[in-house]
Amino acid sequence: ELMAHTYSHLFGLPTTGLRFFTVYGPWGRPDMALYLFTEKMLAGKPIDVFNYGKMRRDFTYVDDIVQGIELVAQHMMQPSSSGHEIYCIGNGTSVNLMEFVTEIEHALQLSARIDFQPAHPADVLQTWSDTSKIAKLGYRSTTSVREGIARFVEWHKSYYRFRIRAS
Repeated sequence: ELMAHTYSHLFGLPTTGLRFFTVYGPWGRPDMALYLFTEKMLAGKPIDVFNYGKMRRDFTYVDDIVQGIELVAQHMMQPSSSGHEIYCIGNGTSVNLMEFVTEIEHALQLSARIDFQPAHPADVLQTWSDTSKIAKLGYRSTTSVREGIARFVEWHKSYYRFRIRAS
């Protein structure tokens, strides 16, 4: 962002940065919590929950991210768009990690075996996106965590053909 801002200032080059907040959904990164938790819960293995579950994240469903990207791209095509811009694309709220785990349990109809761990040194306690700037372009996250997790679990079961065992 600093380099983009510098080039924008020095050379009059319009630049736009996008900040994504804890993106989840189908085809997501397999190292992210939703994917890891789902895999382990389906396998009957415990999930590692860091900082004893006392953290919050701005979980943002991938379709909402795409909506934000499209709005920014349309805005960039306007003649008045110039300079250096940064847009936060997120849900705009912070969700307790244990609420996230509960929603996965609900969608899978399984109870998680949780292995609480101390805080990871690289983790922050909370993330939250200020979406006020992108809201002026018409952005509004519309996918609740419950709905997004349910969609992910549906995709996961279809893609991997898992048979969820009754709890």
